[in-house]
Amino acid sequence: MVDRAQRVAQGARRRAVRDDERRAVRDDERRAVRDDERRAPRQRPVPDADEMRALLAVAFRPAGVTVVLLSALIVVTLVAANSDLTGTFGAIAASWLAIHQVPLTIDGTSLGVLPLIPTAGMVWVVARGCAAVVHPASSRRHALQVIGAAVAGPLVVTAIALAVIADASAVIPLSSPNALAAFGWVLSVHLLAAGIGVTVAMWPTVGAEFPSWVRDAVRPGLRAMMAILGAGAVMVTISLLMEWSTVGSLLEDGDGFVGSLGLTILSVLYLPNVVVGASAAVLGGTAQIGDVSVSVFGNVGGSLPPLPLLGAVPDGVSGGAWPALLVIPLLIGVMLGRDCGRRVAGQEALFTVLTAAAGVGVVTAVLGLVSGGRLGAFGTVDLNWWAFGLLTFAWLGLAGAVTAVVVAWHRSRGADDEADAEDEEPHLPGAEEVPAIAAPITEERVVPGEAAPGRVLEAELVDDTEVPAAPVAPQDTEADAEVVVDAEVEEDASAAESDGSGNSGEAPEADLPRGPATPSD
Repeated sequence: MVDRAQRVAQGARRRAVRDDERRAVRDDERRAVRDDERRAPRQRPVPDADEMRALLAVAFRPAGVTVVLLSALIVVTLVAANSDLTGTFGAIAASWLAIHQVPLTIDGTSLGVLPLIPTAGMVWVVARGCAAVVHPASSRRHALQVIGAAVAGPLVVTAIALAVIADASAVIPLSSPNALAAFGWVLSVHLLAAGIGVTVAMWPTVGAEFPSWVRDAVRPGLRAMMAILGAGAVMVTISLLMEWSTVGSLLEDGDGFVGSLGLTILSVLYLPNVVVGASAAVLGGTAQIGDVSVSVFGNVGGSLPPLPLLGAVPDGVSGGAWPALLVIPLLIGVMLGRDCGRRVAGQEALFTVLTAAAGVGVVTAVLGLVSGGRLGAFGTVDLNWWAFGLLTFAWLGLAGAVTAVVVAWHRSRGADDEADAEDEEPHLPGAEEVPAIAAPITEERVVPGEAAPGRVLEAELVDDTEVPAAPVAPQDTEADAEVVVDAEVEEDASAAESDGSGNSGEAPEADLPRGPATPSD
């Protein structure tokens, strides 16, 4: 027994040693495979032909279309003005930079206040092009490739434009702008546009990574942003109507149809800039154009450029009723709080309001920044962009937070009332629940053709013949028998009403005629 136990123990030790050796060999093989994978270069997926064409279209289509339109517009303008085409390429390059809010210096005069409509159009075109080549199921790598292509193409065109301006500066009075500022503005505009387009297209996927109160802040924030800009547009329209005589006199200074048309086009292009300034003034900020300052708390007069649109700027000191315009941002904040309170319940409604207010404040600050700049001899157009953003956040955040808390409390109270109403069951005096007893389903009784519908027949069969003691054979049941049927006929009320007076004479009891019948019992 001792020898056998020793042999078993030795066999177990040998098996354990073999298992350890095998485990060590497997670990060495796995380690070698991992080392080979680390040493081997990673192969990145290469876009196919369709993806390459899509990326090239995203990179160069907006820039190419813009350059073609600018070329046609500038050539037509020069020909209409009976001017030679010298410096045409320089004007096209400068226009490309002006679309991206790059400050220009023309004949020693700095022009930093550039219209927002061309920039907004460029952002819309780039965002739409990026959104067309991605979908919610696209990978992040593909989204980054689209954004990179949307930025790389315009940067290449900007480099060419800077080279053309440097060459044309020897022929026309156009100075080369700061290259770093030019690349920075172009990069910012196209990066923002591409980010908007990709985010909108992939929002079902991207939005799922954010908390619900962040997603619910998007639509109320957009509505508040549109309300602020709408308030500024309404104020500009009212001011233009009130100062229409001044606007008309400025249009007459254009010296003919072509001059008036040019002033009108410039006024339309700069209209968003003026609307942003009016929005800043409505929120309690200050819009400054050189020596002129506009605010709800007081205006400072001065000289303005002879642009018909600027005829809407009020003259002199503002009246005492102007601070009443501050009720507009208050109402917008209440609207934001109501929208957020209806979408989100509880404490998250407050987070939603603050998130929306912060987003709108950032957007208004950016608009205030790009709407200002140097305006040559007239000075600087400044909207105090940082104060514009802070005032927006303050109005929307405070008024919206209070409104959201009230709406959320009202919703919770209404929900509690509904829950209490559901818990309380109505109890009427003498009302008792009667349990329903299901009756068994029986086969329908065949009613004779001559019997009227709706009658109940209760019959008793009486057989005159003697019942045999022994059970009747099956063949005996077919024999004819004289049967007297004593029947009681009960007629339903409904049947009586339908039968009318014709059936009123029937007796409730009657003897049925004798005849052959088969006993049922």
